[in-house]
Amino acid sequence: MSDKDDTMRDNSSKQILLSVLGVAILVVAVVGVSFAAFTYTGVGTKENKISTGTISMTYTEDTNGISITNAFPMSDEAGKLLSGTEEKFDFTVASTITGVATIQYEIAAKKTDTSTLNGTDVKLYLEKLVGESYQEAMAPKVYNESAANSDVGTPSGSMILYTGSHSTSTTDNFRLRMWLADTAVIDNQGESKNFTVKVNVYGKAV
Repeated sequence: MSDKDDTMRDNSSKQILLSVLGVAILVVAVVGVSFAAFTYTGVGTKENKISTGTISMTYTEDTNGISITNAFPMSDEAGKLLSGTEEKFDFTVASTITGVATIQYEIAAKKTDTSTLNGTDVKLYLEKLVGESYQEAMAPKVYNESAANSDVGTPSGSMILYTGSHSTSTTDNFRLRMWLADTAVIDNQGESKNFTVKVNVYGKAV
């Protein structure tokens, strides 16, 4: 056998070895890409987990409510303009949301046990701050209690004034007024006629 044949055999062996190595490198590269894609998908899934938030109510007055005592009946037009310190109740509904979540909330009023007026004689009116001014959020409405718990969590025996939702950390400002309806017939003799409601907010992640 000649030296030329040996050289040709060596070259062929080298080519085969290089081909095998090339295939092995290609397999490793494909596996590496697949593993990287799988890992990325896993990380993405973890990052997209949904977290719920919280919702709270704050107010500037001493109590979370509003009262009327021995008041005279008035029209809705006059009631909507009440501006005295004790004739309106300002409060905020604030949410703190982490991650991707939506909180639905309800603002509700509940008559106190000490109230001596009938709810049918009382009107409530709610406004929400939009930009620089308050705008109507609930038209004047006679006090009326719900018969059952709401889906959001407002208990029965309350009057739902407003329903809203937050998908980001947000603060909404509201103003509540309450007056004696102009259809009310009041006997001023005897005990003091009063009506008080407590205002609360209830929230649920949806």
